[in-house]
Amino acid sequence: MANWQKWIAAILLVLLAASTTFVAGFGIGHYVFPGSEAAVAATAEEHQEQFRVFWEAWRTVEERFYTEEPLDPKSMTYGAIRGMVASLGDRHTLFLEPEQADLFKEDLKGEFSGIGATVSMTDEGDLRIAKPLPGSPAEQAGLKTGDIILEVDGYPIQGMDLVQAITLIRGLENTEVQLLVQHVDGGTSEVLVRRAVITIPTTETRVLEGGIAYLALWECNGRAPREVRDGLRTLMKDKPPALILDLRGNPGGYLYVAKEVASQFIDRGLLLFERGSDGSETRHEARAGGLATEIPLVVLVNGASASAAEIIAGAIQDHGRGILVGEQTLGKGSVQTTERLSDGSALQITIRRWYTPHDRQIQGQGLTPDIQVEMTAEDLLAQRDPQLERAISYLLSQLAS
Repeated sequence: MANWQKWIAAILLVLLAASTTFVAGFGIGHYVFPGSEAAVAATAEEHQEQFRVFWEAWRTVEERFYTEEPLDPKSMTYGAIRGMVASLGDRHTLFLEPEQADLFKEDLKGEFSGIGATVSMTDEGDLRIAKPLPGSPAEQAGLKTGDIILEVDGYPIQGMDLVQAITLIRGLENTEVQLLVQHVDGGTSEVLVRRAVITIPTTETRVLEGGIAYLALWECNGRAPREVRDGLRTLMKDKPPALILDLRGNPGGYLYVAKEVASQFIDRGLLLFERGSDGSETRHEARAGGLATEIPLVVLVNGASASAAEIIAGAIQDHGRGILVGEQTLGKGSVQTTERLSDGSALQITIRRWYTPHDRQIQGQGLTPDIQVEMTAEDLLAQRDPQLERAISYLLSQLAS
């Protein structure tokens, strides 16, 4: 049993950190099902019994499993946590190893080392490129929106979660990664990409036909509120007749960012509310002082518009503040928090569901555009943008009437 005692010491901190999720669970259970102290004690005893079974299994593996190499207690612990998370059946609740947790934090800061493309995982388990960033290694290598990455350095992506796949693609600056790509035109090829330090362009602004202002928000990261304000301030100086907000390919980000951005277009009222599994409800209201609360507005969305981007689009649609043009959004109506554990790993865990001001639950459904316009493979190959063209024509017709 000497090895057993060493392993206990090696993993104790990890398990103590992981067990905080169970402690939180006790608190929630008591809140939802108030009862006697005996009932609470019975619940605690039940959890202790389950942990007893876990340790029995661990000891059996430690004592009886045939291996020519020493068992790795960290791998076993991480595997146990992944199994617990997988049993929840929620693809947005993830266990992140220390390197993955750092990667996740980098994304929301807006800078990382990689190929420079936003990606999403489809319901079929395909890793699809939502948008290669302008001037990025991905764009220079010929990757396009809609391409599917099948393998990374020979490892198949199918069956991985999004974080696992991204971890394979990321790497040190000036290193190379070999991708097997199914292109949007149907062909398949090997693509070699040299990684670089990528600064995510949070916004883009320009003036379109008829003086219509255009603001794209690519990610709801920590820089977004300031960049959106600065962009709107510049655009509104010329008193444009209308505005297009482009949220296509925006994977989301921070909840507070969604609220601040939405408040630039909605002057008052409810933006969203959250509900917890305990029945609690939190309402989030618009903040006064937005820069574009009256200008005619169209919001562009597609299947890669998710999470915080859907909060913004859903609030604008429910308030009748503008219309949505494009394709059905992803449908991520849950709220996550990331808890770092004692060894640097982390749990990204779903804690609530959010709803639009009209009490629409979009989880797994998404938002339906007021004007649906498909972006076909032929459009992408020809570099046409029928969704943007439809938004412009709609606004020009409204301004002429």
